Amino acid sequence: MKITLNFSDLQDMTMEHAFPDNYHHIGEPIVERTTALECFGGTGTYREIFFEGVHIAFGDLRLKHQTVLNFESDFETVEMHFDLSGNTLTNISGTNSMHYEFNSNHHNIIYVPGIKGNLHFNTMSTQVLEINLSIPLFKKFIADTEIFTDFIRHINQQDPAMLGKHNMPITPAMVSLIRSILDCRKVGMYKRMYLEAKVVELLLLQLEQFAFHDCNSFCSLKPADMEKMHHARDIIFTRANEVHSLRRLALEIGTNEFTLKKGFKEVFGTTVFGMLSDLKMEEAKRLLSEGEKSISEISEYAGYKNSTHFTSAFKKKYGITPGKYKVELCL
Repeated sequence: MKITLNFSDLQDMTMEHAFPDNYHHIGEPIVERTTALECFGGTGTYREIFFEGVHIAFGDLRLKHQTVLNFESDFETVEMHFDLSGNTLTNISGTNSMHYEFNSNHHNIIYVPGIKGNLHFNTMSTQVLEINLSIPLFKKFIADTEIFTDFIRHINQQDPAMLGKHNMPITPAMVSLIRSILDCRKVGMYKRMYLEAKVVELLLLQLEQFAFHDCNSFCSLKPADMEKMHHARDIIFTRANEVHSLRRLALEIGTNEFTLKKGFKEVFGTTVFGMLSDLKMEEAKRLLSEGEKSISEISEYAGYKNSTHFTSAFKKKYGITPGKYKVELCL
């Protein structure tokens, strides 16, 4: 199993990454490696973690100019793709050509056989998480799921395909899981078990979002309004503490409160303040797991003046109080 990479403006500089069959390195429960990219038209890192059936790759690039990355692989995979920042366009060449574009904070699930193509980085700063699953592992989870039969058919015919007709927005719960995966400090078999569980949970969230997605609602918005809803979501994710009113947010994205409320709920399945609350709760949960802040400090961060109200809200969302959650983490 091998993938070859080179940038169009640096054809003489090529990276080759080889993997054992099924990503399984005999004798080691988990393998990690990081590649520095200082010489490839910019700076950044490409971090990999792999174990049987799973390959996790996180690319963090700061480019000097818009760049095209050529790639060629000799193995098939199902890729859980998360564009955390930046804008990318991928072209897959061959008999069954395919094109797909990702904007910041969107995800999809992609099947590719052994392929050749190119990836256009349209922004100077890009962060992408790709989790590649072996075909048997992916099929184990959705083999009996009727709504995904078309995607399975493409896999069986070895045709490139995307699970969703539209890329879907990354949710606060997904952000929390992605952070858990990238920040995991466990080692050896414990790290493998932890990451395996988090990857499955992240896949569950993706599949659920696609399964219950209302395409008609999604498609009813004008492209300009759709772009404004995603702008509002980006503001929530990057400046959560600055979002205090619908009116101010609507003005910033160039619309009115009614369109913001209606359009945001259609696209993301929740309200502006519902998403904001989820985001802060997921961050509160992460801070609790780190154990460096008190519950009262975390309560204040989450926007609660009274820690008792925070405790009630936390228990309602996660089924456990913040105090008990901290205790369980220490066991």
